[in-house]
Amino acid sequence: MGWVLEVAKMFLYISFPVGIFHYVNQPAYFDNVIKAKEEYFPPESRKMNEQMENFIRDFNADVEKKRLDALESGNKQ
Repeated sequence: MGWVLEVAKMFLYISFPVGIFHYVNQPAYFDNVIKAKEEYFPPESRKMNEQMENFIRDFNADVEKKRLDALESGNKQ
């Protein structure tokens, strides 16, 4: 009787993760995952990338101009 119980427990230990893996990896669930991914991470557009690059370039130019102005005003004193 003891070995039958051990075999039954081992069957449960092995079949539970395999069953969950099989259940979760059904193609029907991937539709929801793809929709959620598109909702949370929309595809990047070329226009948005260009706007961000322009903003970074302008911001860095303003910072550099302020730094140069501060250095020039410090040298005049």
